[in-house]
Amino acid sequence: MNSRKMAERIGNMDDRLVQQAQNIPNYGAKRRNKLIRRLSLCAAALLLMVCSFAAGTAVSAKEPKKTVEGPETVFLEEIGLTMILPEAWKDGYTVEVSEMEGGYSYAFYDSTIHGQGGEWSDFGTLFFIGAYGGRPMTAEELEEENVFDGAIPYRYLFSNRNTNYILIDVTDVQWDPSNPETEQHYFKLMESIPEIRFVLDNVL
Repeated sequence: MNSRKMAERIGNMDDRLVQQAQNIPNYGAKRRNKLIRRLSLCAAALLLMVCSFAAGTAVSAKEPKKTVEGPETVFLEEIGLTMILPEAWKDGYTVEVSEMEGGYSYAFYDSTIHGQGGEWSDFGTLFFIGAYGGRPMTAEELEEENVFDGAIPYRYLFSNRNTNYILIDVTDVQWDPSNPETEQHYFKLMESIPEIRFVLDNVL
């Protein structure tokens, strides 16, 4: 099933279902209002993205490796990217890898929400990092590739000699509004996303 057909299929889903790159925006208190306003518009895009990323679970992909001491560092082996995370993220997140169109994707989740059971167990998404294509491209060239059939907005981060890195923000509600503790933890992680640093393999 292609992306357009998937988008049509998910159009009637329940309303509830309705990043250091230098140009990653500041996530502050203003984001809270933006998230709420864009519920209906973004739910379909998120679901479509998840379905595209999971198109064939990455059996051969390796789980991210975390450092035991020092800064919170995660090595995304399949896409040759190391991420140095803020101190606030320690023991508060999980990462899952899957295949996506043209490469691999890593989903970062708030671990106080994701996988904890209940109706919000599949939520808690913070952002996705993906690698697309087998050659370096400019942002304009990547746009011409029509990734995800243009149905999912993404941000071009940078390229190395082998691939191109993209980031997809999550803009719909990912926490239980009736649980202020998980909401507070989620926004603590979100607001520190601009502090994330990247180390690339095979830099041009």
